[in-house]
Amino acid sequence: GNGMPGMGGGAKPDEAANTITVSAKTLKRETIIQTVHVNGDVSSKSEINVYPITSGKVTRLNYDIGDSVAANAIIGYLDPSRPGTAYAASPVKTPVAGTIIDRKVNVGDTVSANTAIATIGSLTDLEIVVYVSEKYSNYLKIGLPAYLSLTAYPEEKFITKITAISPVVSKNTRTIKVSLELEKPDKRIKPGMFAAIDLVIQQHTNALVVPKGALRTYNDGYCVFVIDQNNCAQRAVVKVGLTNDKDAEITEGVNDGDKVITAGSVTEGSPVRIAGQNAN
Repeated sequence: GNGMPGMGGGAKPDEAANTITVSAKTLKRETIIQTVHVNGDVSSKSEINVYPITSGKVTRLNYDIGDSVAANAIIGYLDPSRPGTAYAASPVKTPVAGTIIDRKVNVGDTVSANTAIATIGSLTDLEIVVYVSEKYSNYLKIGLPAYLSLTAYPEEKFITKITAISPVVSKNTRTIKVSLELEKPDKRIKPGMFAAIDLVIQQHTNALVVPKGALRTYNDGYCVFVIDQNNCAQRAVVKVGLTNDKDAEITEGVNDGDKVITAGSVTEGSPVRIAGQNAN
């Protein structure tokens, strides 16, 4: 850069005009997490498909998705008769009590005895199933936290944790099936919902953290600019540890209490003032 000569004699009259307004962060010890984003689905852990006992045409359906059913409830009727023979109604009954979480057919459809008519499941006994790239397999552990986002509630993060990790890697996709459960049940979360999951794969506590925007490339590494006691920008060459979308951990080159410039176009020695603070 255009290194300014030392901060010699008193302030020049036009120095205030050259002062660059910057944003800064005072460093303190905090936690930084690294997450990996994966997509999956909310499903009921106890899902059972309902099949008819015969083939025929669906003539009536008594339930919709979301309805609760008792065991042996009649959820619909089929007409198994052939053209020219008498109409007969064959009831389709539920094997268990639960909630209809999927309806697979409509009135008028022709089905066989191995066509699922509906799926019954529990709305409270939920799991989220995701497929994680094998390159993260070292980080996967039972109990690891993860944050669930749902399209219906974009502002909210629901806390989940890993409850099962498949021992095998899928040959086709090179992924590992991972099951998660909600930390606390929530009526708004239903089977069939699309789940976006941020798995916490690494976490460093007691770290010095800067926004990624504070990092500049310098030689073959990185630097940040720190505000010195004369309110001038000083370059600090740093080593970077864990990073995520927004932040970076600095493992060498800065200390607790340093004021790191996070926005503002400065060079070595630029006089600065922090936005929103009075120059003193």
